[in-house]
Amino acid sequence: MTTTLKRMKKFRSQLVYEFIISHYIPGKVADIGGGKGLLSYLLNQSGWDSTVIDPVYQPLPTKYTNLDKKKIKIDGDATVPHITSPFEKEMGKDFDLLIGLHSHGSNLRIVDAAAEYHKEFILLPCCIINEGIDPYSVTDWLEYIEEYANKKGIMTQREKLNFKGQRTAIYSIS
Repeated sequence: MTTTLKRMKKFRSQLVYEFIISHYIPGKVADIGGGKGLLSYLLNQSGWDSTVIDPVYQPLPTKYTNLDKKKIKIDGDATVPHITSPFEKEMGKDFDLLIGLHSHGSNLRIVDAAAEYHKEFILLPCCIINEGIDPYSVTDWLEYIEEYANKKGIMTQREKLNFKGQRTAIYSIS
């Protein structure tokens, strides 16, 4: 008998966090397009060194629901490091792992940085907005990113995470 998991409506940050801590050793992380910084907050609470890079500063949420569906309050004084700027390839040299969760316009730059500076990456790309390519020339965005990475010498793998929406992670493999 197979058990089917009900897909989570929210919990993206929590599920990506679980994926990261199960696949990587703690290091310095760039959470590109990280918004309010919940993913960085969770990583930092587990001994990682994570920084949000996002052109729009947003404060941490005051609470979140964990995967056990318990409400967790975030201390009002809690912060995460934040670089209020669009991600540029050169920023990648200072991090071990580059994460793009819904990072409009940064997916290909993340791959470029990973290739140039020999870094690992995880992308959950939703769309081609501001990527600098003709969106009408691409029939499968995920496949395009994988081919782009492969041409730069980076092998990739895919994994589907358990939430609604674009839930396929593309990540570099050694």
